[in-house]
Amino acid sequence: LRDCALLELVQAAMEDVTQMLGKHPVEIRVPEAISVRLDPDRIKEVLVQLLENAAKYSAPESPIRITAELKGANVEVSVADQGAGIDDMEQGLIFDKFYRGKNQRYRVQGTGMGLAIARAIVEAHGGKIGVTSQLECGSVFYFLLPLRH
Repeated sequence: LRDCALLELVQAAMEDVTQMLGKHPVEIRVPEAISVRLDPDRIKEVLVQLLENAAKYSAPESPIRITAELKGANVEVSVADQGAGIDDMEQGLIFDKFYRGKNQRYRVQGTGMGLAIARAIVEAHGGKIGVTSQLECGSVFYFLLPLRH
């Protein structure tokens, strides 16, 4: 674990997913000053997963927004899209291994492992991951990390 500037990790994750993002405009609202003690490779993996999902599950040119803000002794990082959204029942299942959204199973490639892995990484850092979503309005995936682990 080492202290990392969150903005640098976000930028590194963006480079990894440039092709996948295609024509999605991405807005980054991450203060330069936020630094967190973490495993940079693993947390970058979480960011890549959330960015890839945002790109996969929303219209090709719809915007994606990445934000980070301090919340007490934690930092909350979120990736918001304007995709189809996730119904309430599925919101509790999407972090399970091999679970794939019922309307996406055949349309989108993948194993259904990405969010389960992301959850394991965030929890190993003493944090938590979640989603808020409204059908037809998009989803916001977020994770909280303690500033000092």
